[in-house]
Amino acid sequence: MTTWTYAELDRIAEADELQMAALRDNGTLRKPVPVWVVRDGHDLYVRSFRGTDGGWWRTARASHAGHVRSGGVDKDVTFVERTCG
Repeated sequence: MTTWTYAELDRIAEADELQMAALRDNGTLRKPVPVWVVRDGHDLYVRSFRGTDGGWWRTARASHAGHVRSGGVDKDVTFVERTCG
């Protein structure tokens, strides 16, 4: 799982959006897409605008790996699916 520093989290929280690229099965990254991100403590949460129909979401759900860029932070990440309620 990705470890964030407080400085990285602060920079991402101050940015307007986050560029996210999910890792494909063949080891290449999808084209980055802009997503809104919410910080809660030491975690970052994103949600697909298109829900389960979003291509980046389906790829991220399958691989659980990718790359994000926001607020000067450029980092490989692990995606963990969370459910609400």
